[in-house]
Amino acid sequence: MPHSPAPSQVIDLFRRFGLAMMVFVLASLLTLDNYHSTVEEERELTHARFQSAARLHVAQVREQIRNLLSHAETLQRHVAATPAGQDSTFPHVTAPFLARHPEILQAGVVRLDGGGTPVVLTRSPPNALPSGQPPARGEASSDGSWLSRLQAHAAQAGPDHLLATPPYALDAPAGTKRNAVLLIGQVGRPDKRGDAPREYVFLEISIDRMLREALQPVEEGDAAGQRLELELLDASDEPQVLYLGADFRLGEVSYADSLDVADRRWLIIATPEAFRFSLMPSQDAGARLFSGLSMGILAAFVLYVLQTRADSIRRQVKEKTLALADANEALGQYVKALGETNRLLETEVEKHARAEALLRETTSLQRAILDCAEYAIVYTDAAGIIRVLNPAAERLFGHRAGDLIGIETPLVFHTAEDIARWTLAHKSNGFAALAEESAGHHLEPREITLRRQDGSTFPANIAISVVRDGQRQIRGYLGIIADVTQRHAAESQIRHLAHYDNLTSLPNRTLLNKHLTESIAEARSRHRGVAVLFTDLDRFKFVNDTLGHQAGDQLLLSVAQRLRGCVRDGDMVARTGGDEFVVVLGSLEEGYMPEDVAERILGSLARPFELCSQQITVTPSIGIALYPTDGNDGEALIKNADAAMYLAKERGRNNFQFFDHGLSARYSERLELENRLRHALDEKQLELFYQPQVDTLSGELIGMEALIRWRQPDGSMVPPDKFIPIAEESGLIVPIGAWVLQEACRQVQSWLREGICRVPVGVNLSARQFDDTGLLETIKSALSSVNLPPAYLDLELTESLVMRNPEHTRSILAECKKIGLQLSVDDFGTGYSSLANLKRFPIDRLKIDRSFIKDIVTEADDAAIAQTIVAMAHTLRLEVIAEGVETEAQLALLRRWRCDAYQGYLCSRPLCAADMTQMLRSLRASRMVSLAPI
Repeated sequence: MPHSPAPSQVIDLFRRFGLAMMVFVLASLLTLDNYHSTVEEERELTHARFQSAARLHVAQVREQIRNLLSHAETLQRHVAATPAGQDSTFPHVTAPFLARHPEILQAGVVRLDGGGTPVVLTRSPPNALPSGQPPARGEASSDGSWLSRLQAHAAQAGPDHLLATPPYALDAPAGTKRNAVLLIGQVGRPDKRGDAPREYVFLEISIDRMLREALQPVEEGDAAGQRLELELLDASDEPQVLYLGADFRLGEVSYADSLDVADRRWLIIATPEAFRFSLMPSQDAGARLFSGLSMGILAAFVLYVLQTRADSIRRQVKEKTLALADANEALGQYVKALGETNRLLETEVEKHARAEALLRETTSLQRAILDCAEYAIVYTDAAGIIRVLNPAAERLFGHRAGDLIGIETPLVFHTAEDIARWTLAHKSNGFAALAEESAGHHLEPREITLRRQDGSTFPANIAISVVRDGQRQIRGYLGIIADVTQRHAAESQIRHLAHYDNLTSLPNRTLLNKHLTESIAEARSRHRGVAVLFTDLDRFKFVNDTLGHQAGDQLLLSVAQRLRGCVRDGDMVARTGGDEFVVVLGSLEEGYMPEDVAERILGSLARPFELCSQQITVTPSIGIALYPTDGNDGEALIKNADAAMYLAKERGRNNFQFFDHGLSARYSERLELENRLRHALDEKQLELFYQPQVDTLSGELIGMEALIRWRQPDGSMVPPDKFIPIAEESGLIVPIGAWVLQEACRQVQSWLREGICRVPVGVNLSARQFDDTGLLETIKSALSSVNLPPAYLDLELTESLVMRNPEHTRSILAECKKIGLQLSVDDFGTGYSSLANLKRFPIDRLKIDRSFIKDIVTEADDAAIAQTIVAMAHTLRLEVIAEGVETEAQLALLRRWRCDAYQGYLCSRPLCAADMTQMLRSLRASRMVSLAPI
């Protein structure tokens, strides 16, 4: 760490340099303050001169504009005082101020007839169009430009005020731009009839020419040396540049003012020409700054020279004083060194005594370590005689240390085979032989077989180290030995667990993949085939749910035994998880067909199983994939066999199916659809459609059903029957169902606030949602988030869902009724319940499935079933809604049977929220209460 300077050094440095620096800094501050004041005064004077010059320029422009407006009003009064169409004096009146104001490009009178067509009555200068003729097609762009602007803006001008049009561009040479405006005034004649055409006086003014004429007196007068650059903007509407000086640049010096031109407001901005009105400091200020800084430097230098001379004298005195002090200090150091030498001798004696004590302690510690060590430790001298044998070695080999130390070599621990091998190779015995095998270096631990006193052998892990002295001569050998019998047993058990199923002891997926790879390699070399049979037990979950998991495990064991009996000895039966088994038939020969094995499996598993004193029958679904037609590796064969197994399930279960290459694309499409569905909710691709439910007698709207739709980014719709099963199977139906509840409640509350709908909306619940423990909390959250009364939410459950677990269903529905919800049974007639069973549940209404309504007009059986459902439901005081009503004949029968309500295409197709809102608004506006004919 660097030493801090002494106070005396700081004082010397300050005396030598500080006073000079203080004088220089003080002089510099005074000089800079004077310089800053001078510069500020010059800048303020420059600003004042520029503002005066700018106000003079702006005043000239304002005066020029006032003169032009005055001339326009004079022309307006002159034309109003002459008879219409008989003004021959107009050119004489306009000639003087046209000559005086060259910025006026033209002046004239225009008449607008009833259709708004312009007719030029008179125009100056004389190269204008003939009076009384409208402009012909293809006329020059400049004429068409001013005339079209006059026609567009004339209606805003009145007899008592002038109108200035927005600026427009004039014809100009390439690379330049010139703007102009029109001053328009309506001619107010005292004898004008109400239907007479309107006449307007106009002046066309070039803006850049106007500015040159306005500023010419200023630039040629006293202010000729103070030229300014100007920018003129029309700020009435959107800012438009009217004129921009060639060197116009906004900077620190600028001036802005507004100009009133008739009913428009212009903004004029002035900046100085280059190198004029500069704010840079003047030469006088710079001279003052230089002279002040020079005087400060000179004064500081004089003080520095004076202080340096005084410091030199003081330094010489100090150096002589220090030399005397150093001599005294050297003598003291010599005396101190003698005392330090005596202390070092005493310290060395103490260290030697401590080393002897530490050696004794280390020896005792080494003995304790040897006694407590878990591994056997044996030490021999260079001749191989055992010198140390710890208690663990006694326990491991069965020998007492006193019987071996100083007498035997480690050959007593080795087997006869190892001893014979070393003898034939003319090598040393025991540890020395093992050490020689590693070229005299440290021997890495390795496994060998050792012998106990009773002659039994055991696997051991041994590590040999060669002990050398300071001259690198061998003094002995140290062996550390561990019995690895238990480790071998554990490794064997781990290998079994890694490759075999823990329940059935069948090969697991790891061993299956290895065996399948080997079978394919052998089949490829012998030009034979391999078959993979993917077997899944149908409705195995039913066994677990009804008899328990212990019975399910017993069933899996029995199935595994039967599967082994259906294949050859060289074939493999593996369990890959759950109720899935894979059979590998390798080296298929002629006459040994996989379909025969599949038939044997179906027949074997068809026999009942004895479980829990009951006879249970399970059926398998089997998918078959063949090498090389269905895949060239094990992974492809298992995947394709799995796909074929799902095809077997779709075709009724309890059968086998061969893999079809069309299945791969089909399941890939399904997987891709599932992946897109996972993002559909976050990307707001899902929306709700609503289908009205109508009273069959009055036609009055009594409710609606919310139906989910999936609109993809390209606008196409994915049918619900295509993505809803995927959502239920993957579990996505739970978050999607929560969103449906939230969105339906929000939409109903929106209609309630608008006062266009006061009926409940039905929301379908899936089995996954109904089993979700958080269902009630989800419903309450959806209602409370929008503050919707529970009576406006109708939960629709399928008949099969209600009857699946009656006790659980009754408790959930009771909680829903406590909240105040409406409850409906959807698709009634397609399940296995009866109306007598449904009366035990707090149901409000039944919805007859569309399959019974479709043919009630033509099929007597369907009509009888539907009529019976309606009559029995009314007996149980349940409302009845018929689904899928599409014809008047169907509606007539439902009215005859007193069915309460219906929904279907006869009333309305499902509508999106916006279309349903529009329909409800139209019903309310027309005071209609009926949606269907009565």
